[in-house]
Amino acid sequence: MTSERILSIQLTLEEGNLLLEALAELPFKTVFELIGQLNQQANESFADNGTENQRQKFLFTEKDMALTIKALGEISYNRVHVLLANLNKQIHDQLNAQDTSKAAAEYVNL
Repeated sequence: MTSERILSIQLTLEEGNLLLEALAELPFKTVFELIGQLNQQANESFADNGTENQRQKFLFTEKDMALTIKALGEISYNRVHVLLANLNKQIHDQLNAQDTSKAAAEYVNL
């Protein structure tokens, strides 16, 4: 049995807030753990050494990233297109750097 890969995504505070806003629109029972994890990571990253415009590392499982992308798809394109392009590039770069199989290919080329 293989474990789910972890993606390390760099986000600004503004981008993180947009993710949380998008996730908050989905049913609570599907997102409450992810929202809690992201809040904890943001509190640790931005309280310690981050400014609002500086990118900080957030960790997502592939499943959580898929849920996040689904949530962003429900928000106006004008608000999320730059963030989606940024996520696509980061995911693509990481998956190409790893010896990956088709398991995560659905997250590339959003």
